[in-house]
Amino acid sequence: MISSQFNLTEHDSLPAARDAATDAAAASGGRVFTCVVFQQGNRLMLTTAFSNAFLVKHVVAEAAVKGGNPRLASNRPMDSGHVRAIAKYLGENKDNYILPPLTLNVRYVPAIHIPRGNFATMVGFVVIGDETRFSVTDGQHRLAAIAKRCETLPESESEFLKDSVSVVIVVEPDLARIHQDFADAAQTKQIPASLLAAYNTREPLNRVLTKIVDGSRLFRDRIDETSKSLSKLSPAIFLLNQVRGMVKELLFHDYALSEASIPTRSVQVIGTTPTQDAFVERTLRMLEILTEHMAPWNAIAQLPTSGGPANQVVDFRKHFVNMTATGLVIIGHVAYEIEKNPDPEWRKARYIDLATKVDWRRSAPIWQGNIITGDKISTTRAPGRTAAKLVMEVLGIQNRTPNEDMFSSIAQLGASGY
Repeated sequence: MISSQFNLTEHDSLPAARDAATDAAAASGGRVFTCVVFQQGNRLMLTTAFSNAFLVKHVVAEAAVKGGNPRLASNRPMDSGHVRAIAKYLGENKDNYILPPLTLNVRYVPAIHIPRGNFATMVGFVVIGDETRFSVTDGQHRLAAIAKRCETLPESESEFLKDSVSVVIVVEPDLARIHQDFADAAQTKQIPASLLAAYNTREPLNRVLTKIVDGSRLFRDRIDETSKSLSKLSPAIFLLNQVRGMVKELLFHDYALSEASIPTRSVQVIGTTPTQDAFVERTLRMLEILTEHMAPWNAIAQLPTSGGPANQVVDFRKHFVNMTATGLVIIGHVAYEIEKNPDPEWRKARYIDLATKVDWRRSAPIWQGNIITGDKISTTRAPGRTAAKLVMEVLGIQNRTPNEDMFSSIAQLGASGY
């Protein structure tokens, strides 16, 4: 199957391979791991699982030093912030977490025992001694986070040491080839922001986002949740990540709030299920008022979600500010101010004004010189804030407390309505 240079021994049967591995481990003080043995190109690969305790002891993260020579190490410089984020994730989700496989390198494996046969893959037994050390090709931050969590692990959570991570082991003695493996493993496609928002519902912001999309008669089945950008000819009205920008304005008064800050802010504003449900309910009421009264949302809500008539969305997008990401952000920014008022009837009246008194056509004077320049619409913060201020002047409301959260009085969340 694979060249004998890898210290691989074939046996007449699987039990014979297992017994030989057990004898070798007993004689050397090593351990036997059941594995799958295969090859890619002319190189030996193994896949198995190591406990967290074993990983911390036997896997070395040979990270390059920032400013130094990266060719002297087997991996890139360590990002301590990324390590802390993963360790925090492991601590907060100790009963329900997932870690992708690690890709490890070992320059010499003491012994691998397999049954004889010309197969693409086969079960084998690898003997690993105390002196065996693995380096990391892919996953050094996950490994460092595991080690960091183990350092501060309370006795009541010692089961974490018994948890395991699947590993792919490459037998490769050449450091230059190890570097190339790292570069090859890094050639991955980034997940589009909309798809990440749809899937990552551990984050309270994303959890309420998907409920808002599913609950809105305008958004339901009209939001592109997988693409990185919206095609000019798409019948979808927005990307999910664009709706997320509006929700960030509603919650934090800042659509550009950094992703690193969102978890902490989310806990402060919608950290419990009741506050999340109340936020979703009030946001859906706001969207329903706008959908009923605001052009072209009211027309789109009457269209089918697919087929020829749905393509009218393409034309609407060309002519209306509220069919753009910038328009959504302006709506969210203004709604944040409206929501400060505890009177539900006042809020309802302001949303009707937002829908009917503001001219949302791109050609309207209110947008010229701020978000509209020529035939281009700005997506930057300053022009959007200027436009939002003008909208609030039309509605007769003031931007009173910029740092105040949308739902400053949690007690009113579940009690008030429109």
